[in-house]
Amino acid sequence: MPTRSRKREEVRERILKSASRLFNRHGFSSVSIDDVMGNAGLTRGSFYKYFSSKTDLYVQSVVRAVDQKREAADARGRQFGAHQIVRDYLSAQHYEDVETGCPMIALPADISKTDRSVREAFESAFRLMVDIFQQDLPRGSKPTRDHALAIAAMCIGGMVLARSVEDRALADELRQSTLNVALWLGNWT
Repeated sequence: MPTRSRKREEVRERILKSASRLFNRHGFSSVSIDDVMGNAGLTRGSFYKYFSSKTDLYVQSVVRAVDQKREAADARGRQFGAHQIVRDYLSAQHYEDVETGCPMIALPADISKTDRSVREAFESAFRLMVDIFQQDLPRGSKPTRDHALAIAAMCIGGMVLARSVEDRALADELRQSTLNVALWLGNWT
């Protein structure tokens, strides 16, 4: 890759990392382009060289998060399968890692107030999760679509609730019970 292209990609990646951290920690609505760029050590003026809008940045950060999960699973020789997504999603590490966790956790409170393309990005990531769960459910089990939707909702909702309570013991109990029931419902125990 030529030096100029490599440098451009490095800057773009810095912006995406900054955006992911801030969106995850504070939510979409509370974060400005100035916040993202300042956190990345850049000025606002260069933002539009890389992204058309804050919404475009959010969409690309969601795509990046999903791609990184797949690549990490591939690198470790693991399948990007339903049972592992549930285990990773509801893990203590994911609970602790607010800044680099799944962007769908921080967004639900904001989602209904955002513009259409942000809701579509959220929906796309959610649909991908549901599709993976549905594909990994045992053949012949019924109703697979209902179970896949419920498991995805449990994962996101369980982590949102765990991160919303002050009592760490209750948060851990919420995560663990959600994990147990999601794995049971998917027959992945």
